[in-house]
Amino acid sequence: RPELGGGGLVKRMTTVDASNEVIIVVNPYSTGCHIVTEIQGRTFKVIALYTKLFANSDMTTHIPAACGKIEYHAIVTEKGSLADTVKQVHAAAGKLRVIGCV
Repeated sequence: RPELGGGGLVKRMTTVDASNEVIIVVNPYSTGCHIVTEIQGRTFKVIALYTKLFANSDMTTHIPAACGKIEYHAIVTEKGSLADTVKQVHAAAGKLRVIGCV
């Protein structure tokens, strides 16, 4: 597209070692579980972040049969503020580098 300056898409390698990186998936339910499976298939670890209302429901235990068994690096629940939630996510990540949130 000319309005984009003609540069086109450029693939950039950003991952040094996926085994040392983690991706946060918010409310991984149904389709979200399939996304988790795809992320883990690329050797990334996953932190499940549940929002307050979602965490207090039976939906946190639903995993589609097609996904098989899913193991999260950690499971965290939304806190009272964004800052507190971010602190909790980084604490759960430990030494892993957080590289994305879906």
